[in-house]
Amino acid sequence: MTRLMNLETNEIIEVASYRTEKQQAAYIASKQAKASRDHLDTVRKRSISHFVFTEMGCFEGSLTLLNNKELGYFLLLQVYVDYKNMVKANADAKTPMTTKQIAEVLGVTEQTANRILKKLEKLSLIFRDKVVIAGRSYKAVFINSDYCFRKSKLGEFSDKKTDNTVKVFIESLQTAYEEGLQPAEIGFIYKTLQFIHYDTNLLVINPSEKDLDKVQTLSLDALATVVGLSVEETSRKVGNLQWNGMYVYGKIKVGRELMIKANPHLLYRKAGEFDKALGAEFIVNGKHNSIS
Repeated sequence: MTRLMNLETNEIIEVASYRTEKQQAAYIASKQAKASRDHLDTVRKRSISHFVFTEMGCFEGSLTLLNNKELGYFLLLQVYVDYKNMVKANADAKTPMTTKQIAEVLGVTEQTANRILKKLEKLSLIFRDKVVIAGRSYKAVFINSDYCFRKSKLGEFSDKKTDNTVKVFIESLQTAYEEGLQPAEIGFIYKTLQFIHYDTNLLVINPSEKDLDKVQTLSLDALATVVGLSVEETSRKVGNLQWNGMYVYGKIKVGRELMIKANPHLLYRKAGEFDKALGAEFIVNGKHNSIS
């Protein structure tokens, strides 16, 4: 029990516990930080099994004929596929997504959605087919499995190799788009998938190299060439793209060398759940406090 005096009345008050204003502020900040961590853990656990495998080695041929905005739309469509690569509104949807629904999730008019789909179909990135569900026929859009797929033990792509793929977490990308990430920015993200290193999530020239002594990091200049932007604009995108209060990329400077790392809460190479330490800097970065 603690005895306190009211300085105005000289009354003695006994209290079980108390905090100073500074202690209370620190307590509130601690609770908020814990709530934020708990939320991230919940999202991470919920989305860890909800991802699409996007192929890394397909950035030649048809994809080179798409601009960054069109690439963004294509990657967005990928996070709506089911285990047969049919585009659906969500995992529980019984029927394929209509063109109107596709337009809604892409945030475009139905006319624009049709134009996008026609171009993707012409380049063999998607195909359309009729499916019969519960005795009714529906027009469906399927994404070419050379570019992405989802796996389940008994699914159509259960034996498909994932060594050269990146897991794109479905809920994370959908949330990023809902929060305002632009199609061209998502296209920018799509172009970086081919460089994500298997063990470190760094953007590198040789992303499947296991010997860390031999890994060659990707410079900003080289990345700018790949994404078709100036070095300045590339640097801005790497430094500014965000969702859910986190950055999509992290810049890590060691001596004079600058390395770029993809956020594993959005993009990840390895099987299973990623170690929290791999993405720690994306959670704690910028959360400074004074020591007193």
